[in-house]
Amino acid sequence: MLGKISLSGIKARWKDYLVLFSGMIITTAIFYMFEAISTNDQFTTNSPVGESAKFVFIFGSVLLAIITLVYVFYANNFLMSMRKHDYGLFMMLGAKSRVISRLIATETVVIGLISTIIGLIVGVGFTKILSRFLASQIHMPLTHFSAFYMPAMWTTVIMFLVLFIIAGFLNARTFVKTSALRLLRSSQQSDWKQPKAVSLWVQAVLGILLLAGGYYAMYDIKQLKLMAVAIGLVTIVLGTYLVFNSFFVMLLQVIQRSKMNTKGLNSFTLAQLKFRIRDYTKILSVVSLLFALALGAITVGTGFQNMVPKLAQGNGYYSVGITNPSSKMNALVDQIKDKSTITYQQKIDPQTKSVYYRIDQLQKQPIKYSEFVDKATLKAKISTAQVAQYRHDDSGAYQELWGLQAPDAKAFKIKVVSANSFNRITAKTNQLLMVRANNMDAATTTLTKITNLQAKQYGTKNNQLVGGSFATYQLLKGVFGSLEFMGIFLGIAFLAMLASCLMFKILSGAASDKIRFDMLNKIGARRSVLKRSIWVQILGLFTLPGILGIIDVAFGLQMFSRSGLLIGGAYQTFAITTGGFLILYLIYFAVTVLIYSRIVVPKTKVEK
Repeated sequence: MLGKISLSGIKARWKDYLVLFSGMIITTAIFYMFEAISTNDQFTTNSPVGESAKFVFIFGSVLLAIITLVYVFYANNFLMSMRKHDYGLFMMLGAKSRVISRLIATETVVIGLISTIIGLIVGVGFTKILSRFLASQIHMPLTHFSAFYMPAMWTTVIMFLVLFIIAGFLNARTFVKTSALRLLRSSQQSDWKQPKAVSLWVQAVLGILLLAGGYYAMYDIKQLKLMAVAIGLVTIVLGTYLVFNSFFVMLLQVIQRSKMNTKGLNSFTLAQLKFRIRDYTKILSVVSLLFALALGAITVGTGFQNMVPKLAQGNGYYSVGITNPSSKMNALVDQIKDKSTITYQQKIDPQTKSVYYRIDQLQKQPIKYSEFVDKATLKAKISTAQVAQYRHDDSGAYQELWGLQAPDAKAFKIKVVSANSFNRITAKTNQLLMVRANNMDAATTTLTKITNLQAKQYGTKNNQLVGGSFATYQLLKGVFGSLEFMGIFLGIAFLAMLASCLMFKILSGAASDKIRFDMLNKIGARRSVLKRSIWVQILGLFTLPGILGIIDVAFGLQMFSRSGLLIGGAYQTFAITTGGFLILYLIYFAVTVLIYSRIVVPKTKVEK
């Protein structure tokens, strides 16, 4: 009977439970997405930096587990806040606390299992769609990666099952030790307790010192090596919480004592924030860490994506060199939109061990070559070759032309002769077509087809023997492609998680906030004023973690810059990715304001 009454209570609050389920499903899906990579040893170690990547993922898993732990217990508190009044009423009507405790523990575990199962299904779907999309965008095959990965499944199930069993046990204990009257009045109790000024300042100073220690560890990664990640994980997590737990409270107190408190509904807005101060400091810490992880991961991923073509084209001006192109190859070359081409006649004489070119062709259409001026910033200089340079095999022009030849021609020395001398050489005349794709990323599919045809033509399985900057591009994709994919993939995953954490936290209190907004409406507050109060309240909750998150990334990128892992500098895409990230972040802010306003802002009599 009690179970039926409990079920009817759930049906009556199905909108609130939908918020809870949605948040838990997304959290489970994102945790699985991360584990699908971090537990896949073959994928994460499939590069020269694979072991380092694996180490980073171990600490990433620990950090994500901590964040998930906080989110699950926040979701559990949300569940308890909805049920405390109902179960307190049951106890007032004579239900035993043991029965109530067993009922709420079962409810907690069942809700957890259902959301976990659905979350896994959603996670597999998200992983499959996102991985395919990113693979097509970064132009690389995903070797050893699978959207459905059983070890990740088991890790996710065990993780969430343990968390919900612990949560169920804690819920049961809460009901045993809490009186019925206190349960009935739980939704009217504030989290605010007047803190001591000394305690706030101690937390603030300690938080700043911990953050500074974490930032320095990232900067000194050459000396600390992988320990820098471990130190940063502990100090930045603790420092972030202490900073929010102190500065957020102090900020509210300063505003409350200023003249701003008397303007409009500012006093009401501050009271709203102070009402759930403990939950907000926890969730802002989590969101700040997720913001830094998401922005950092996307910045690093796009940094690798930006680095590969620049590094490849800095090592060679022309993408491919095609000897005696077939009609099929010419058709593929025509498909490359933004390109430049040059064709030379060539003769190979095995007796003299030389490859001959016509001087008039080289003068009429001089070859171009690129050389790095500053490899630290990937700045390359493009030069036009002079005929005299072909006399020296160490010159940039000679090396460019030599590298674009067929493998059998590379064994011989390049010689430049007049048209008459060229015609007198008794050897087959070859055509050497050199193609430069100005946008190598966009032309990857076509260039891959060309190099595959060339490999068959030359009788080799190794595309690296084909030559040209695209061969370097393919080699670098094999080295850095997995890191490029992982960075962008996980950045998107963390972005979704931080948005769900903050959005669902704010929306979870909308039902109880609606009563307060109704009261303000009854005493004559205008809808525009109510909406402005909501806008200010939610903007503050979005802005604070965003600022600290950007600071975390600005210092955290030193780890990649100082280690030299990102050639050309870790900050090359920081401004662009931060701008794009903030646009997505503002979209989540706008959606949250819109949904929250529709729930809590009452309609006027005219609009009814």
